[in-house]
Amino acid sequence: MRSIRIILVPALLIGLFAAANGNKPALDVSRGTVKIIRTAIRPDYNLPWKMKDPETAVGSGAILHDKMILTNAHVVSDATYILVKKEIDPEMYEAEILFIAHDCDLALLRVNDRRFYENTETLELGGVPELRSKVTTYGYPVGGSRISITEGVTSRIEIGEYSHMGSVSFLMIQTDAAINPGNSGGPVMQNNRIVGVAFQASANSDNIGYMIPAPIIRHFLQDIRDGRYDGFPMLGVFTDPLENISYRRYLGMKDDQSGVLVTMVIPGGGAEKSLRAGDVIMSIDSVPVANDSTIRFMQGRIFYSYLIDLKQINEPVTLTVLRKGRVLKITYPLKSYPYRISWFNEYEKLPRYCIVGGIIFQPLSKEYLKTWNKWWHTADRRLLYYYACHISDNLYPERKEFILINRVLPDRANTYLSEVHDRVVDSINNVKITTLNDVAEAVRKPVNGYHVIRVDGTSCPLILKVSEIEEADRRIKEKYDIPSLMRLR
Repeated sequence: MRSIRIILVPALLIGLFAAANGNKPALDVSRGTVKIIRTAIRPDYNLPWKMKDPETAVGSGAILHDKMILTNAHVVSDATYILVKKEIDPEMYEAEILFIAHDCDLALLRVNDRRFYENTETLELGGVPELRSKVTTYGYPVGGSRISITEGVTSRIEIGEYSHMGSVSFLMIQTDAAINPGNSGGPVMQNNRIVGVAFQASANSDNIGYMIPAPIIRHFLQDIRDGRYDGFPMLGVFTDPLENISYRRYLGMKDDQSGVLVTMVIPGGGAEKSLRAGDVIMSIDSVPVANDSTIRFMQGRIFYSYLIDLKQINEPVTLTVLRKGRVLKITYPLKSYPYRISWFNEYEKLPRYCIVGGIIFQPLSKEYLKTWNKWWHTADRRLLYYYACHISDNLYPERKEFILINRVLPDRANTYLSEVHDRVVDSINNVKITTLNDVAEAVRKPVNGYHVIRVDGTSCPLILKVSEIEEADRRIKEKYDIPSLMRLR
């Protein structure tokens, strides 16, 4: 008993001394870090009327102001049920998603049971940590049930790809603090403030993890103030670096001028009426752009897109542009990217489709291409060409999306067509197919008692006899256990 008193008395005196001097007790970050258990179900884009088996995964989160819990989008995407647990409480609490941003891999949750927030801490956002400065990661990685706390060093700050949605890149910070499955969504702390959210690790290296930094988190929180999430804007052009001095002189650039070359203005983007191919962007909001496409950032340099990522959609941007020897100031509002094909991983969406006489029509998307294992190498080459080059090669600009024949479900009404698959549709019954809705409209207008389906790359159409379709659809729906032959939204 004496030894116990010797330990407790100094602690009590320290607490009284701190209270007398008005000092706040040290922040207990573990009380602001939670464990998230998510059950999710994904659709099958190969058989678009079906769902895959439910899956359960674990992640982490941080309690912010207004009783909001910050985590990764990939921790709660496609969720059917979400539970949240605190370190000091054996009970689990049901949570709901308030906002989710798949592009920057962030989400906000809320627990409606007020008891959950008892004895918790509210964590606040900080800034961007200096290189080689120490950070601490909090979370619930696999391999144990208790909270894990690891320290590491900030080793790199750059623009990199966010793997959750794919094909998008934002500011990210690399650290050697352990970030393992289950850590995702947990706070990365420095000086008692959140400087990042743990979200992915390098698959090819040990002890390399990445966090979403505070500027991207702030962009997300600012975006949702109006009650909805809009996303990040795009500059509206494709550019190339101008590191070749001979090319710069060819373009009429002086030795004290630098910038990037506009190679393409994206149709429907914010720059469509303001910039031209061949323009040289020399500065963005008065920040000089170097010939290697970078700008100054802290002690180093990063890709110029960071300046655009700081802005919200419809905010103006001012560019200094060199056009045919003249220096111009150009201002226009930024817009989101006008996608014709879904380049990204999709979540909280069911695949759209339309089945006519056993022929499955659906839009071309990355999710469909991913139905191939190692899809970038194994998917149908024609579909990959449409996916990757429809903008650069200006493929069929009149099409708002590319509608393909997934496959044909064999039936006596479509005999000899069952081998047709992965072909992009040009027209049905002389109606040009520019969206999936056009398929539903076109089959109402048969040609002399037949459906005439033309696909790209061949002059021989696919033919279905209209009088056989109604009975065939009934058989196909029953045989293949299809609840509905159409989902257009």
